[in-house]
Amino acid sequence: MTPEERTKRLRNAMNSGRNTVAGSNQTTDYSFLTSWDNETGSDFGGSSENYTERRTSGSSERTTQRVSQTSRRQGTGSEGSGYRAAPRNQATQSNRASQRNRSSNRRRRRRDGSDAIKVIIAVIIAALILVGGFFLIKSLIGKFSPEKEKETVTVEETTDVVIETEESTEAATAAVIDVLEKAKLKAAQYDYDGALELINNEKDIQDLPEVKEFIAEVNATKETLVRFPVSDVTHIFFHILTVDPDLTFDASKWGNQAGGYNSLMTTIPEFERILESMYARGYVLISLHDMGKVEQQADGTYKMVQGNIMLPPGKKAFVMSEDDVCYYEYMKGAGFADKMIIGEDGRPTLHYVDREGNEHVGDYDIVPILDKFIDEHPDFSYHGHKACLVFTGYNGVLGYRTDETYLPENYEKHKVEGGHDVEAERKEAVKVLRALYEDGYDLGSHSWGHRDMGAMSVSFLKEDSDKWERNVNSLIREATGQGADILIYPKGADIGDWRGYDSKDQKKEGCVDKYKYLTDLGFRYFCNVDSSKTWVQVGSDYIRTGRRALDGYNFWFEIQNNKGRFTDLWDNTSAIFDSRRPTPVPSY
Repeated sequence: MTPEERTKRLRNAMNSGRNTVAGSNQTTDYSFLTSWDNETGSDFGGSSENYTERRTSGSSERTTQRVSQTSRRQGTGSEGSGYRAAPRNQATQSNRASQRNRSSNRRRRRRDGSDAIKVIIAVIIAALILVGGFFLIKSLIGKFSPEKEKETVTVEETTDVVIETEESTEAATAAVIDVLEKAKLKAAQYDYDGALELINNEKDIQDLPEVKEFIAEVNATKETLVRFPVSDVTHIFFHILTVDPDLTFDASKWGNQAGGYNSLMTTIPEFERILESMYARGYVLISLHDMGKVEQQADGTYKMVQGNIMLPPGKKAFVMSEDDVCYYEYMKGAGFADKMIIGEDGRPTLHYVDREGNEHVGDYDIVPILDKFIDEHPDFSYHGHKACLVFTGYNGVLGYRTDETYLPENYEKHKVEGGHDVEAERKEAVKVLRALYEDGYDLGSHSWGHRDMGAMSVSFLKEDSDKWERNVNSLIREATGQGADILIYPKGADIGDWRGYDSKDQKKEGCVDKYKYLTDLGFRYFCNVDSSKTWVQVGSDYIRTGRRALDGYNFWFEIQNNKGRFTDLWDNTSAIFDSRRPTPVPSY
C-alpha cells in the first residue's frame, strides 16, 4: 500500500469514528481504540491509559517506513540493485508537506483528547467523592435525628404495649380468680345467694367452665338446705382465757382470787379442744342477729321477726360470746393478756407479758384463736360471723383506759391508775373496735359497773346505763356507725323472770320499767346465764337467750356428777379439762 493510500484510509477511519465528549466542545477521535493497522499488524484497541504511547509508537514506525521507501526511490537502497527513482515534481512535495501537517494536527488532537479524558475522569472522581461524602454525613446525622429517635420510641412503645397487654391479661385472670375465690368462701360459709350475686356482677366470667360448674354446685346445694329452728340455737360463753394456768391458779400468789380464776376462766387448750369437738359435730357459729331482726309491719308497727337460718342437713347453729373483754387492772401479771392491738397483718391480736416480764404479741385469747380456726375451717362460720364480745366500762375496754374515771381530775377519787392519756387511748380503742366489727364480731354491753341489774333499782340502772353510753357505746358508734343492741347481763342476772318482758304476767319488780329504758337505748338482744342446753324467747320486739358457761367449775362438776350437760358438744368432758387446774375446782 502506498503512503497516499494509507493516509487516505486513516483519514476515512478518523472521520467515521468521531464523537463528542458530553459537556465539552472538543471533538475527540475514538476510532483508533478498535482499528487494526494492516501493515504493522498492531491492534490499537485497549485502555485509554496506553492510547497515546501506542499511537506515537505506530507513527514512528510508519515514518521510518516512509523514509526507507524514499531512499530506495532516490537510489540509496541495497547495493547493486541498479534502481534509481525518477525526480519528484513540485506538487508531490506539496502533498507530502500537507500530509505531514495533517499528521501533526492529528497527534495534537489526540493529545488534547487524552487531556480531556483525564479531566473528565477527575471530575467524575470528584463528583463521586462529593456524593459519597453527602450520603455518609446524612447517614451519620440520621442516627441521631428525631426521626430515628421517633422510630426507637415507636419500638419501645410497641414493646410497652405488648407488656401492658400481658399484664392486663394477667390482671384480668387474677381478677377472675379473686372473684371466684370470694364466691367460694361465701358458699363455704352458707351465703349461697351472696356467692351467686358476686358471680352475677361479673358478666365476663359467667361463661367460663369452672364458673358454670360452681354455679351449678351452688344451686344444687341450695336445694338441699333446711331451716334451722331458732329455738334450738345453743349459746355458749367464756371469760378471758388464761395463758399461763400455773401462774393464774397459784393461790400462793393470788389468794382467794386464784380460786375465782380457776372457777370462772377457761384455758387456751380447753378452748381449742372445744372448737375442734364442736366443729366435728357439725356446729356452725352464727350471730345473735341471725336469730331475728326487728322489722316494720304493714300497719307501721315494729316486730321481732325470726330469722331463716338455712343450713345443710346435719349442721347445727350456735352462738358464742365472751364477757369482760376489758383486761382489767387487777388481772395484770396473773397470766392473762393485757391489751388487744392491731397486728402486723392488720387484724386484732393480743399483747401479753409473761412471768419474767418478757413482752409477747400473739394468740392469747379468743381473738385471734377463733379467727385462725375459721381461716382453716371457713364452714365453721355462718356468713362470716364470729363471737359476740361484751364490755364493761369502769376500767375501759380492750385494755385501753378509756373511761372518764381515768381523767386527771378523777383517777385519784376512783382509785384507778393514773398517767393515762384518755383521749389518745380512746382513739386506739376505736381502731381495734372497728377492726373487730369488720372481721365479723358483734360488740355489746356488759353494763358499766358489772353490777346485778336484776337486783338494782331502776334509777341505779339508768345511772349505770348512762355511764356505759358515754364511755363505751360512744366508742362503738364511732367505730361501727351504730350503737350496740346486745346486752349480756353481768353475773348472768336477768331483769325479769322466765316470763316475757312485755307480758302482763311478768312478776319481777321493776322489770317493765327497766326493759322500757333499755329498749329506748336501743337494746334488742338480752342474754342471761342458764344451765339448759337451749333457752330462747322471742318477744314482740326482742330476743332473749340463756347462756351456758364453759368454765373450770362446770367442767369439774360434770366430771364428778356426769349429768350429761355437755353431751351435745363433746363426748368426754375429761378430754376437755386442763389437767393443770388444781382440784377440786371451787364454785365462785
